[in-house]
Amino acid sequence: MTSAPVASVVLPVWNGARYLAAAIESILGQSLQALELIVVDDGSTDASLPIARTYAARDARVVVLPVGHGGLVRALNAGIAAARGRYIARIDADDVADRERLARQVAFLEARPECILVGSSIRIVDEDERELCDVRYPLTHAEIEQALLTVQPAFSHPSVLMRRDALLEVGGYRAERFPSEDLDLWLRLVERGQLANLSEPLLRYRRHHNTISARQSTQQRVMTAKLIDEARRVRNLAPLAPRRFAGTSHHMHCARLAILGRNRRAAIAHARAELAAAPLSLLAYVTLFVALLPERLFPALLRVYASVRTA
Repeated sequence: MTSAPVASVVLPVWNGARYLAAAIESILGQSLQALELIVVDDGSTDASLPIARTYAARDARVVVLPVGHGGLVRALNAGIAAARGRYIARIDADDVADRERLARQVAFLEARPECILVGSSIRIVDEDERELCDVRYPLTHAEIEQALLTVQPAFSHPSVLMRRDALLEVGGYRAERFPSEDLDLWLRLVERGQLANLSEPLLRYRRHHNTISARQSTQQRVMTAKLIDEARRVRNLAPLAPRRFAGTSHHMHCARLAILGRNRRAAIAHARAELAAAPLSLLAYVTLFVALLPERLFPALLRVYASVRTA
C-alpha cells in the first residue's frame, strides 16, 4: 500500500491456526476498505505463520510481522509500532468482526474528537460456533470509569478501536501488568480522554479452553485487584473489599452463558459434556434441568439461576 490506511488492525497470534483464517477474512471483508491488517506472529509452531503469509500474498493490506515468541504484550507493542493508521483496532486470532465494525467505530470517533477509544458489545460463541449469549458493556465515559474502579467489565479487549496518538502518549501496553495489560491501559486512557462503547454486538468472541482468561484466570484476578487498588488510591477512594471467586470448568462456564443467553441447545450440549467429564457435578445437573424446562417455565427459573454466582 502507498497511502496510509485509516485504521490499522493489530492481530497477535500464537499457535492459533484453527481459527486464524476466519479472523483474517472478517477484517479483509470490512465495509471500511482503507485499512491494514498487521498479523504479529508470536513464534507460532503450528500453521499460523504460513496461513498469514498466504493472505498477505493475496492482499496488499495484510502485513505479516514475525517477532519470535515473547508473549502477548510484546507482540501487541510490535504491531502498534508498525501501524500506519490514525486509528488502531484490536482483534484476536480466534474472534470474528462484524462487517460494519470498523466503519461504525471510525465514524463514532470522527464525530467525537474528545473520545479516544470505543469498544462494542460482543456475541460469545464456543469452539464449535454455537452462540452462547450477548454481553453488553457500559456505554458512557462515566459508566465506564465506574466499572473500571469496581471490578466490573468495561470493555472486550479485541473489540476496541483507539486513536493511535493517544495510545502512544500513554506508552502502549506494559508487560509487567500482564495478564491484565488491557485493564492497565484502560485505567491510563480514562484519564486522558473520553471512552465509550457501542451497544451493537460487533464482534463474535470465541470462548474455548486455550484463551488467556481460561489459562491464567488466577493470575489475572490477582493483577486486576492490584491495578484497581492502585487506581482507587490515586483517586483517594477507599479500597474495595476482597472478592471471592468460585472456580468453574470451561463447559460449565459456557453452559451458564448459554442459559443466560437463552440458547438452550448450547447449554444442553455443554452441560452434557460436563457430566461426561464429571458425573457427580450437581451444578451440571441443575443447568441441564433448567435448559430442558418447558418454555413457559424457563423465564422464571432463569431469574433464580442467574442469581447464583458461579464465577
